[in-house]
Amino acid sequence: MSDEKTAKNLTALFSLLPLGLLLIIDLYAMWLQPLGKALSHLAFGVLVAQLLCSLVFLKGDICNGQRGRLSEVHTYFALFWAVWFFLSLFSNYHYVLTDLICLCGMVMVFSAWRQPNEAEMRVGVLKIGVAAGAIGTICYVLMLLEAPSLVWIQYNFAAQALTGIVLTNLALVISRNRLQGFIALLPLLMIIVLLINAIAVLSILAIHHFSVVDGQSAVVFSNDFAFILYFSLHLVIAAILAVHIFRKIKLEYPVLMILLTISASLPLWSTFAYIS
Repeated sequence: MSDEKTAKNLTALFSLLPLGLLLIIDLYAMWLQPLGKALSHLAFGVLVAQLLCSLVFLKGDICNGQRGRLSEVHTYFALFWAVWFFLSLFSNYHYVLTDLICLCGMVMVFSAWRQPNEAEMRVGVLKIGVAAGAIGTICYVLMLLEAPSLVWIQYNFAAQALTGIVLTNLALVISRNRLQGFIALLPLLMIIVLLINAIAVLSILAIHHFSVVDGQSAVVFSNDFAFILYFSLHLVIAAILAVHIFRKIKLEYPVLMILLTISASLPLWSTFAYIS
């Protein structure tokens, strides 16, 4: 009984650390924003992680033990959504779409929590969660439609998707999931999304760099080093993933936490980099 209690405590600790890290980075990034709105830089990434976990629940060939452990880890996503929902409700710049995104995230948490034993009912409940995740994703896109294109660098979907994939890998490692084929695909997916993010950000910067207003560039960079570091971190992530892919080494918890910290910090460096 003591060993079982210790295992549960470790699961709770290992599950809370990534979400706590994301919240610290996300709240600091919000505090830096002049907009003053309760708008998360990482909510889309958390939705991606939950949708990927739902895919495992729906399509993964997993036993009840693996399903139960992943469901337990998945419930800790509720911390992220509860904090943001509280901030949104009591913010001076209340944003209804943020409320809706948080509610969609919570629906996904509840759809994965204590899943019904009966297969058809379980699939139906999980599909409700997937639908909620899709609605939350659409709401997040709607929030950014009116934002200037440079702001998209801070909230861009590719960087957040990278964070979400890392978070999914963490959830599978913590829950001791044995879907080795799916887990082996995640580092490759990270590399692809990382490349997409680099191309997207470079494209946005290039467009604004060559945009001229009154004979000057439309963008004035306040800290060139921040963007140098931004892209240098891409190389660090790529190097870590390349070593693990080519040597066929499984990504373990400490390495995944490093990747999560780097990927989640990308919005911060883009915030430090310019004044538009």
